[in-house]
Parts: sequence; structure tokens; C-alpha cells
Amino acid sequence: MSTFAVTNPNTGRTEETFDSVTEEQIPALIDAADQAYQSWKATPVEKRAAVLSAAAELFDSRAEELAAIIGSEMGKPHKQGVTEVKKVAFTFRWFAENGPGYLEPTKLPEAEGAEETYVKHDPIGVLLGIMPWNFPYNQIARFAVPNLLVGNAVMMKQAAICPRSSQAFQDILEEAGLPEGVYTNLYLNSSDAEKVLQDFRVKGVSLTGSEAAGASVASLAAKYLKKSVLELGGNDPAVVLDTDDIDELAKTLVTLRTANAGQVCTSPKRLIVVEDLYEDFVAAAKSAVEAVKVGPADDPDTDMGPLSSEDARDEVVERIEQAVKDGATLHTGGQKLDRDGWFMSPALLTDIDLDSDLGRNELFGPAVMVFKAKDEDDALRIANSTQYGLMASVWTQDRERGRNFAEQIEAGMTFVNTHMDSSPEFPFGGVNNSGYGRENAEWALREFTNERLVRIAKHPTES
Repeated sequence: MSTFAVTNPNTGRTEETFDSVTEEQIPALIDAADQAYQSWKATPVEKRAAVLSAAAELFDSRAEELAAIIGSEMGKPHKQGVTEVKKVAFTFRWFAENGPGYLEPTKLPEAEGAEETYVKHDPIGVLLGIMPWNFPYNQIARFAVPNLLVGNAVMMKQAAICPRSSQAFQDILEEAGLPEGVYTNLYLNSSDAEKVLQDFRVKGVSLTGSEAAGASVASLAAKYLKKSVLELGGNDPAVVLDTDDIDELAKTLVTLRTANAGQVCTSPKRLIVVEDLYEDFVAAAKSAVEAVKVGPADDPDTDMGPLSSEDARDEVVERIEQAVKDGATLHTGGQKLDRDGWFMSPALLTDIDLDSDLGRNELFGPAVMVFKAKDEDDALRIANSTQYGLMASVWTQDRERGRNFAEQIEAGMTFVNTHMDSSPEFPFGGVNNSGYGRENAEWALREFTNERLVRIAKHPTES
């Protein structure tokens, strides 16, 4: 039987294994989830919100403990792990406080033939979540929290390297008062996802992951007529148009790119700098990259921990080496580090061909890649030279200039003077090969609902 396992990326040692559910066990797990759903959907939304509020308090109070878990699972530096847990607590709290209002029926203007017309936002049933390891708690929360408030039940397949954190998420929900079965942590092999989705009682699926995983799940969703939401990769641009402090801006963008060892879908993977700032920016970025402190997750001074696995680290290093062979310039870093665990030095690359691997495809690791643009128009051309469309940013002291530029970038999320922002207050999602559908805010509350139309007309005998 295949297993989920904690292989500590700080040491390279396997600490604990967990048995996957068997194919024969899946029907009973869906039975339990569906039975729990029948009761949960009838629970008043105020009581559902109270469970979310209680969970928020538990996440807040256990931030240190929960951060240590993911530090040992996927290598997140402790201070970044604490920030993630606090963000999850905020997500629970925001939906508890604001979500019920968005779930009130939407009244429509008078329509001919009826005295009253409105739309109810009803739950639809059991949902399957398939989430990645890079933000073990937050990825789950973005999908699960709004859907639990809606009244859906969730079966969650977390990444195989994060079995402790995924179970901790369920344990906290149940301690907060969530009835057993409404949320199920599922040690499910990817090959068994179809067994879940083919069940009529499972009404939808949300996946965050690679393009290949998204295409596979989308095909299953289509085959079984299930609603789906996909949040896939990105090769996100951060465009530098002007600044009065190039050293500080370079440091900011390098910090964003190397956070979580560059393993972030929305990381600014392509830094596009106009020609008159380019040379100074590259020099400042080199200094910033070389100042990044690489170390174990539990060291409070660590800026960048290990990558999530040996394969992940080796792939990033190999692709950087290949980029150099193809003509890119490596200014610093990009090497495996001679220590236990899956560590590497962050890299700075320039002269990358837009049609090459790193010019076209996502690199999920700590490589700062700088592209030169002749001018603003050329910067926009480069920014839009991608099959992805997740997040993008533009950096300028002229906010109106930034707004005009940002609105021309083809992406689901465009920012001015910030990047890698996400919050329950505003929607999250992409276009093109970055997926479809939205998480967070009111949009998340409508993705997996029955938008039930109700029209009430006079009886034919009424005058």
C-alpha cells in the first residue's frame, strides 16, 4: 500500500509514514461525508459561522506549533509559517463575519409575470479538494472555509508530503465544533481521484497544482459533469517602470521571489526592467540575492529554507544549468549546497530568451530572472508574452501610470507597487493556462452553490 510520508527537507530523513486509503474504503468515506452534509446544510448559517470563529481562535493560539509542523514537512522557515497560520485564522474570521451577508438571497427587479423574483445561494453537496504542499494550511483554507460556511461538505486530499498538517486542519475544525464527517482529511492516492469524482454525491472539485494535474482533473470533472475550479501555475511578471530607490526596490522584489524558496504560484518570476534602470537594478539584485540567508526552517534568522524535496531541488538546479547552456547569464547562486537536506543557493539570471524554457515556463524555485525592456511598450509586450495569466505587478511612483499599465496586462490579478498579495477580502485566480474560477471573498461563496431561482406569481384565481 502506498503511503503519505514526512520526509524532513531540512535533513533528508523520513520521520513518519501514513497509509493511504484503499479504493475499497472510499465509498464508506463518501457515505459519511454525504450524511454529514445533509445535517450541516440544514444548520443555520449563524451556527456555521460560529464554528469558523472558534476555529480562527484555535489557529491563532497554536501558530507556533502549526508552523513547526510545516517546517518539518516542506521546509517553510518558521517566521513564514507563523505568518501563514495567522493568515488562515484571519480567513476563518473574515468569512465568519462577512460571509453570511453574501449568502442572503439576491432579490431581482420586478420581472413580468411574477410579484417576487430572487436567487438563493444553496449548497450543492460533497466537494473534493486537491491541494499542494507549498502553503499547507492556507491552500486548504482558501477552498474549504467559504464552502463550509455555504453548507457544503469537504473531502480534502492534501499533498502526500504534508500528512501531519492536513490532519491538524481537520482536528482543529472538529475541536471548534464542526460535526464529524463535514470535513474529511483524505490520504488519497492521486490515481484514486476518479473513484471519488464518479460518485454522484460528490458535486465538484477544486485543484491547486500544475498544468498537467489541472488538465487531468478537468477531464475527470467533464467526464462526470462536476463543477471545477483550477488554480494552476504562473510565470508572473513584475514590471519596473521607475523608482527613486533602486536598491530598496530590488531588495523588495528579491525578497518576494525567494520567499518560500520561490515555491509560490504567484511569485514574481519574471522581473521586467526598463532599459535606463536595468544595469543598476541587476547590480542591486545581485547584492540582495547574495544577502539572502539560507538555513533550516527552525532557525529564526533563516530567510530561505530548503526546497520541498530532493527532486524539486534537483530539477530547479538542472533547469538553471540548462538555461546557462542555452545562453542565459548566471550572476550568482543556483548551486546545490553541501549539507544535509534539500538546500540550494538562490540564483540571479539575465539574458534569458523569451522562447526558452525559463522564458516560457514556470520555474518553481528561488531563481530571480531579470529581463530588459526597451521602454514601457516593450515591457508590456514582454509581460504578456506568456501562456499563463495568474498575477502581475507594475512598480512606479506614478500611480495613474501604474493603473493604466496594470489594466493592460493579461492576468487574473494585477497590482501596482505590490505583489504576491492574497486575502479573503478580494478574489484570487487566473486566466489562460493559470486556470479558471475564483477563490476568496464573495466569489468563493458562489463557485459551488446552486444559484436557485425562485419566482412567486399570483395564483390564476387571484384578482
